[in-house]
Amino acid sequence: MKRFFKFGCLGAIGLFVLLIIVGLIAGDSENNTAKDNESNVSVNETVEDNTAVENEQAENKASVNEVAKDITIETVKNVASIPSYTIEEENLQGSIWNVVLLTPSTDEKEIEALIKHTTELAKAKKDVIDAIFVKVNIKNSVANSYAASGKVALSDKGRAQTGLDKINDYEISITIQDNHLTSKEDLPQSQASYTSQDILKAFQTAGLPTTDSRENNHKCVDLECTSLITTEDVSIYEWPSAEIAKQIHEEKKFGDAQVGTIIIRMNNKDLNMQDYVKVLNGVTGK
Repeated sequence: MKRFFKFGCLGAIGLFVLLIIVGLIAGDSENNTAKDNESNVSVNETVEDNTAVENEQAENKASVNEVAKDITIETVKNVASIPSYTIEEENLQGSIWNVVLLTPSTDEKEIEALIKHTTELAKAKKDVIDAIFVKVNIKNSVANSYAASGKVALSDKGRAQTGLDKINDYEISITIQDNHLTSKEDLPQSQASYTSQDILKAFQTAGLPTTDSRENNHKCVDLECTSLITTEDVSIYEWPSAEIAKQIHEEKKFGDAQVGTIIIRMNNKDLNMQDYVKVLNGVTGK
């Protein structure tokens, strides 16, 4: 009995120790599982955070690209808005640059952009320019006035020269009218073998006075003539046909003489009109 009791006590103690060891192992397993779960959660959260950051960076990049795209498009628009042009006249008076630009464009926004572009043209010059006065003519227009004008001060001295309040602030006036939008080709055309220019040259060849000759085709917009050359001595009107010229001369009492498609008006009454009529007859074949 004693031996059995001794063995039973030892067995109970061993069993107790074994249970403790198993409990410790199970506890460690649970702790490790919990730690693993916490670690997985932490990793998942990190992945989610990184994904969110990457998405935000992607959105920001897309936004930046979109802004850059808009800026590029706007820049292209600004460049494209400056029409083709040539410098028709220019002179520099001290530090004031007077320039006349010739362009085929009749778009008001393009003409405004062209006037503002003169600031860049001035920067490319070697001379110091404090103020710019610019005028714009439309190519092939029959108008005798400028389509637009502008001025800008590039310095404090330029402000005094232009009367403007601010530097780099343009004052622009666009005065496009119907005659600016009309070219000589838009006017009624004549089928005659001669033109008003031929008549002018014939007068000059004959030694007849034609002082300060100039085209005034803009007046044909209202008169419906083909062309008009004005001199201090005589004006030469060309009409689409001889029939129209005769009708206007006789019925409307317009001009001093009519031959073929040409009507002349004597501006210098001291000159002999018949000398001019004789040359007209020679050119027109009358």
